[in-house]
Amino acid sequence: MRNDFDFLIGEWKVFNTRLEQWLSNCQHWLEFESRHIEKQLHWGGTVALHHYLLDNITFERSVLRTYSQFLDFWKIDRLDATTKLTMAPLTGTFWSNKGSFIANGQFENKPVLVSVEWTRICTTYACWEQALSPDNGKTWETNWIMEFYKKVK
Repeated sequence: MRNDFDFLIGEWKVFNTRLEQWLSNCQHWLEFESRHIEKQLHWGGTVALHHYLLDNITFERSVLRTYSQFLDFWKIDRLDATTKLTMAPLTGTFWSNKGSFIANGQFENKPVLVSVEWTRICTTYACWEQALSPDNGKTWETNWIMEFYKKVK
């Protein structure tokens, strides 16, 4: 539905757990905090700005989410110059309090599938997970988990 991402509107403190190296059998996870601000767009959808601080380096990602009522799915565009992952917009939908989205991408100039899932969604908490598949969906490596905690004013 058009309001699926309304739970994200507002300001969030985010705990990140991210693999240090992707698609390389790495077992070392980095942990860091970030800040997420989500705003609703007048014509439908949401826009977000996510600020990260990792090893004393600040970087940010912008996310534009738009809903197609005719096709009944979301399109998610990520603007991020801080990763080796490039991809087409994610597309997908929500059902039973879970959102699943997928896109074709490239990581280190090799084709990958990108999967993003939103789970455990409530008014004060949500979990986001990203996984990559280098073999067209046969195997997946979860490489980033973000736990969102709503900031109370």
